[in-house]
Parts: sequence; C-alpha cells; structure tokens
Amino acid sequence: MDSLRAFRFVTGSLHVDFLQPTRIDAPIEIRGRIQEIKGRKVVVHTAVRSGGVLTARGEAVAVQLPENFGA
Repeated sequence: MDSLRAFRFVTGSLHVDFLQPTRIDAPIEIRGRIQEIKGRKVVVHTAVRSGGVLTARGEAVAVQLPENFGA
C-alpha cells in the first residue's frame, strides 16, 4: 500500500480572539481555511462555533520543518 509522506510543521505564531463563552452542551464546529502558502509558511484562519454562534476566531502561522530535521 502506498502512502503519502507526512509533512511536519511547527507553530510560528498563534493569535486567538475569544468572542464569547463556548457552550459545551451544544455541538462545537471548528473550521480552518488556508489563507496563504508561501515557501515553507502556511497561514490558516480558523473559526469556532457552538450552537451555530461564532465564539472564537484566530490565525495560525505554521512553518514546515525540513525533511532532514531531527535525523
């Protein structure tokens, strides 16, 4: 069975805006959208909803590690 190689990333930065408390007695939906890919850097925008209400949003910058990192 062929498999794709795993890509490894580290968090370069993380920003979260907490808009209101997130209910735990309702389904929680977390969605991310890639905003930008530039070289080894990937910027992802995220949104958290609970019961259909936006409760948090954020942006993460992930940096891909070189293939030989840790070898």
